[in-house]
Amino acid sequence: MPRLSTATTIAALLICCLGFTSGFVTPTSSFTAAISKSAQTSSHHATSTSLDATRRNFIDQSIATITATSAIIFQAQPAVAKEAPIEITPQIVQEAFGAIRNELTSSSGVVATLSNLIDNGSFEEILQYTKESDAYFRRAKLGKARKMLTDKDLKGEAVLMSNAVTFDLIGINRASRPGKENREDQLRYLEELKKDIAKFLELEKTIVFE
Repeated sequence: MPRLSTATTIAALLICCLGFTSGFVTPTSSFTAAISKSAQTSSHHATSTSLDATRRNFIDQSIATITATSAIIFQAQPAVAKEAPIEITPQIVQEAFGAIRNELTSSSGVVATLSNLIDNGSFEEILQYTKESDAYFRRAKLGKARKMLTDKDLKGEAVLMSNAVTFDLIGINRASRPGKENREDQLRYLEELKKDIAKFLELEKTIVFE
């Protein structure tokens, strides 16, 4: 059985970390999944300042967990062959980041869809859609584009940006749960989602083609 590469293992650890801290709730859930310590201690009517602090705590905890766990695993692993490099061409990069940009600006993208659901007060649909969005948008589309980055340091920053998108979706999800519906919080996290997606899109111009 082939061994996983370092990058793949880190990605797996990140998914595990987010799995324990995300706290997505869907309409059919019989119980609420565990959420991060920082999210648990957030007040229902959090101010913008406390929101920023919570986002930083979430990211810091993710980094600490991944670093500590990966250090243990990698010390026990022998050297393995690197993964084959991903083909990077202007067209491929444009398509990958274009798909992300579409989610931000299109009338059928994740931002517009969430905005419409919030305006309509469709809380149950929001619960389901935020969970689905984390899978097809954050994991698939952002994950694909992140692998195309040619700057190793920026790849690490891109992971944090992806985490921030998940956190935004969690925030909208939490503000849509039965008995905790809060339009103000929904809109606040939606604005954060827009900013985080736009920030991720700026990484496209850093890619260097050989």
